[in-house]
Amino acid sequence: MNAVHIQTDGMHCDACPPLVEAKVESLPGVRAARAYRTMHLTSVLYDPELIDIPTISDQIANAGFRARVLTGGRAH
Repeated sequence: MNAVHIQTDGMHCDACPPLVEAKVESLPGVRAARAYRTMHLTSVLYDPELIDIPTISDQIANAGFRARVLTGGRAH
């Protein structure tokens, strides 16, 4: 499992994080997603053999948010 942190701008209300999480977790290869509105951040655990970081970032953008990858790598 790998982890990636994506800056997620545009989350303005309490309904936004669950929307981001549901969209990202719907992708094959994503184990878990956690979005933090006040931090403008989404953390994702994913299987790099099934999905890549650009696909995850694109899914956030397609949900209507600005996404920029901050870090990615192996989870401990």
